[in-house]
Amino acid sequence: MKTINKRLSQLDIEEDIEPMDVSNEEKEAMKKRVRQKIHQKRRVPKVWRNVAAAAVIMVGSVATIGIGFPTLANQIPIVNNIFSYFTDEEDGFYAEYEEFATGIGQVQNSNGVTMMVDHAVYDGKTVTITYSVETEKELGQNTGVNGQPEVKNESGASGTSTMLKKVGDNQYIGMVTTTPNFDSKQTQQSITVNWRPESIVKYDTEEEIKGEWNFDFTLEEVKGEVQTVTESTAKDGVEVKINEIRSTDISTVIEYNQKVDRFVSDKWEWVTAELSVTDNLGNEYLVNGNGGHSENNQDFYWSATMGKINGQATSLIFIPEVILSKGSGNGHETLILDPIEVILDK
Repeated sequence: MKTINKRLSQLDIEEDIEPMDVSNEEKEAMKKRVRQKIHQKRRVPKVWRNVAAAAVIMVGSVATIGIGFPTLANQIPIVNNIFSYFTDEEDGFYAEYEEFATGIGQVQNSNGVTMMVDHAVYDGKTVTITYSVETEKELGQNTGVNGQPEVKNESGASGTSTMLKKVGDNQYIGMVTTTPNFDSKQTQQSITVNWRPESIVKYDTEEEIKGEWNFDFTLEEVKGEVQTVTESTAKDGVEVKINEIRSTDISTVIEYNQKVDRFVSDKWEWVTAELSVTDNLGNEYLVNGNGGHSENNQDFYWSATMGKINGQATSLIFIPEVILSKGSGNGHETLILDPIEVILDK
């Protein structure tokens, strides 16, 4: 938590902030904005210093699973199938991930905490990592791992992290994602990932268990088909355009962008376009935002990941939902744009 507080202290705040009641929507928007500012501070080259990255909304010995992590490896069958746990929680979202994930099996122990990176997968846009934690003492509720993975040659990134889920005595599992931005728009077919968790944080008490864990591994992208799209919709000074649909064996990545007229950005501090997606058969898709980047803090390039498209579907219908917020609990509105229908390449 001290690391997070240190990053927060670096943010530019031009006015005093007084406590006030805010809606759940405002809380979520504020979380995104804070993460956006935090990620701006990460190893960003000069060309990306004005690029904002938003998030949907955080040295031991290496050994084999059987030797370095005997309790989890032998007593918790779920340790080798962590994706299935989150698949159940996320309505089947990760159903195909384990089959195409790379088994990592790296184990590190530091300060009484043994951590194992179980599997990882790169869908051409986002890295998803599952891991296990075993501790000497119970961690309690509302606990997470502080520290996002980094990808070699990235120029910025956004990411998410789950809370630790208890699966046994002093035994937990978690999942972390990172969506790296590269200066080149071309997809990186092979990436090198470094994850150095800084601490385990008990958020209720702000207590930290610091350690020196360090995981390095290489991932190959899951191959996919790319369909270029130029369909857009606009309303009340906000335009959303679908740019690309990338379909793989595990997921579908949507690239889209928003353009905001000056009169809108003058009124609203935060403008965030999100997507809901259905197909022509009526199937609804769970959509997870990957964050985005901008050079002027209003016209963003976003990406989002959803599950595999139903094989019988011939089109996708995107409904952009734009969150307009003044920040600091001063009001917000939701703007629903007309649907965009994209006929799928078959």
